[in-house]
Amino acid sequence: MTSHKNNNAAFETTSVNKTQPTGATSGLIVVRIFLAFASGYFLSYALRAVNAALAPVLAEDLKLSAGELGWLSSAYFLAFAAMQIPVGIWLDRYGARRTESALLIVAATGAAIVGVGDSLWLNSLGRILIGAGVAPCLMASYAYFRRCFPPAQQPRLVMGMLLVGAAGALAATQPALAMANWIGWRQIYFMSAALLALSALAVYFLTTDADLQSPQAGDHTDSTNIWKLTTHPVMLRIVPVCIFTIGGFSAMQTLWAGPWLTQTLGMSPDQASMVLLYLNASLMVSYLVMGTASPWLLKTGLSLAKQSLIALIWIPLVFISMIVWQSQASWICWLLFAPVIPAMFLLQTQAALAFPGNVAGRILTTSNLMIFVGTFLVQWAIGLAVDTFNKLGMTHAAALKMAFISLVVLQILSLIWFVMRAPERASQVKQ
Repeated sequence: MTSHKNNNAAFETTSVNKTQPTGATSGLIVVRIFLAFASGYFLSYALRAVNAALAPVLAEDLKLSAGELGWLSSAYFLAFAAMQIPVGIWLDRYGARRTESALLIVAATGAAIVGVGDSLWLNSLGRILIGAGVAPCLMASYAYFRRCFPPAQQPRLVMGMLLVGAAGALAATQPALAMANWIGWRQIYFMSAALLALSALAVYFLTTDADLQSPQAGDHTDSTNIWKLTTHPVMLRIVPVCIFTIGGFSAMQTLWAGPWLTQTLGMSPDQASMVLLYLNASLMVSYLVMGTASPWLLKTGLSLAKQSLIALIWIPLVFISMIVWQSQASWICWLLFAPVIPAMFLLQTQAALAFPGNVAGRILTTSNLMIFVGTFLVQWAIGLAVDTFNKLGMTHAAALKMAFISLVVLQILSLIWFVMRAPERASQVKQ
């Protein structure tokens, strides 16, 4: 009982880790480093989300079923998830600069393949290479910040990167669809290949190895192996919510929001892409506000854990409201996600702060693995579920609704697990 409580206490207070960052970066160098990392994450998120807007175009051009469309989009997440463990090891061993710049070249290759692909398997290969190549884009910056900046600055830095990601998602909505209608979706991927290569050069030449100068950065002992980190109570507690709540929202945002709006609410592709644009714009505002509000909330006594718990309760409630209220005006429910999404992603920051700096890369990528496994599973499973329900005689809209209901049930069960595994609750259960 005592051991479990002590292990989890760090997650609630983020006070276990006593090792302070080196403070090796300052001034304009910080801005330069942030922008270099931000360029990769912008492209990563844009390519992650673009299929939600391009779904009707891709399905028509490549003759894809719902299941095939779900697979094509989720192939990115499968590769992304598979890369998280090796990426975590590489971040701790070789640093963010070398790891991210090398893998961005892989992503550029994948984008070029999608641009020329004319079959499901070739486009899937391209999406897999993109997912593998952009796998370190957010976690590399997180690990760098964890080692080079003080803990009090972590929420603001995290929100800054998430703001950039929301900007990428914003670019992947109406602007991407308009560009696809103008020059073709293949040209979008060719442009992305060139920009990914430029981002690789920016990360390599504009960032530094300050994260490797941390006294503990090169410490790789048996006591910090992946299995021990993954099975730590802090990590086990967040597994279900990472998969079904965070991963579930990502699956909706990056693919199934588009079909929900067009097939369930009867919107045109242009109207749906505008809703996605509004969603991502509202997320940008939320990240910007949260970057300032989170430190203030901490001072008022609302811990990161409590902020995240509010988000984990709010998200399934919004999904329920969307399922129940099915008039075309219910598109506004998608905007209700925005205020709590930043707090939801703070779960990863909490996990990293609960461990020493030398394992920050592995902790962050392990939690990211959970999220992207969830996104992959939810994206593909919804497509398969829709095809199955269609074969049972349901309309496409009714089948999509049933798939969403299944996701909400899993989110509620995940929330119960998260609450029951809280340190105080776990102690009471064991007593």
